[in-house]
Amino acid sequence: MEQKCMMQIKKINSEIIKISVKEHKFYKETLLNLIDEMPDTSYESVSKSDWNLPRDFTRKYLDLFYEKVIESSMKKLQDYHKADDWSISNGWFQQYKKDSLHEWHNHNGANFTNVYFLELPDFKFKTKIKVGDDVIEYEAEEGDLISFPAYLLHTSEKNGDSRKTVIAFNSDFKYG
Repeated sequence: MEQKCMMQIKKINSEIIKISVKEHKFYKETLLNLIDEMPDTSYESVSKSDWNLPRDFTRKYLDLFYEKVIESSMKKLQDYHKADDWSISNGWFQQYKKDSLHEWHNHNGANFTNVYFLELPDFKFKTKIKVGDDVIEYEAEEGDLISFPAYLLHTSEKNGDSRKTVIAFNSDFKYG
């Protein structure tokens, strides 16, 4: 006898959380200078990224970013999620020059995807996030960090004339 598998769906709300990073103006130029020191490597249709470099490659910009720039924002996210602790599993930068883009994708193996807009000359080129067939509207500008569930599809559509730079990272929140 064939056994039937039933699936029941309960829709839940999820958030795209935006935090204005208070340290942005102080560290922006230093972070950009440290990123400029990185090898000129691309990833798919992204102009420059360190995604394909070995994980043990020295990333001075990430050391500064983790230690000085993002810690207070991650603490806010930890408090919001009522978590005991948080961790970052990996981080990388992406620079988009004219017509550069990153196709729709998600990040498996993490709870949350985070995008810090280090350079965002035009808000219309912010990361687009999709739930089902719907692209979700949200506000963001340079100096903002957005955090959203890592399973959600997101993209950076074809960039305009001005360079855009993001630092992206995956994070997890721990309980108990």
